[in-house]
Amino acid sequence: MNNAKMLEEYALERGASRARVFPARLVAVDERVRIKCQIPLCPHYGHCLVCPPNAPTVEEFRRALELYENAIMIQVKSSITGDMKSISHDEVTKYMAAPGEEWKKHKGSGLTDEQKDLDGMRLAAIALHKVVNEVEGRALTLGYTYAIGLIGGECMLCVTCVGVGSGKNCPRPYEARASMEGVGIDVVKTANRAEMGFEIPPKTEVTWSGLILLD
Repeated sequence: MNNAKMLEEYALERGASRARVFPARLVAVDERVRIKCQIPLCPHYGHCLVCPPNAPTVEEFRRALELYENAIMIQVKSSITGDMKSISHDEVTKYMAAPGEEWKKHKGSGLTDEQKDLDGMRLAAIALHKVVNEVEGRALTLGYTYAIGLIGGECMLCVTCVGVGSGKNCPRPYEARASMEGVGIDVVKTANRAEMGFEIPPKTEVTWSGLILLD
């Protein structure tokens, strides 16, 4: 088994639902993905330390991508039990951006199925982040000197990012990672090219995807 395939197995051992190595040239980059960070304006834009414009530009990422031979896509899934159509965009933003305190408010009064689904989504996103960190670290030990891990969606390691302009440093700089979307990766197209497509819109499960580039 070559080193890249070993990383597939390691990702599964660390909690990934699926993992697959594929040629890095199949990673789809599209400027329109990056523009979606601003239109409509994402609440993390210009605030989160690893979100645009504090992440590499699409052009910078595109140039770096050309230097990589392989990539490994990692996915973590969470099931859906409620009707997600009944949840507004504002609710998703509230529960995903400031999870811990929101759930504490509901303790004792019970959560709806939809709120439980959102909590599961949040936990799956954090689990993906952890797996990406661990697989990237293992890749480095296997000789992939320039291995880089990217997560799906915004960083959720902290309930609230210290924020740009606060004068404070990221409290978890070795764990925080930029998102695929933030550097312009078309996640859906890339997943399809890697033969790891998922439901859009989700009906029975939500899939969080991460990526590690291997030199």
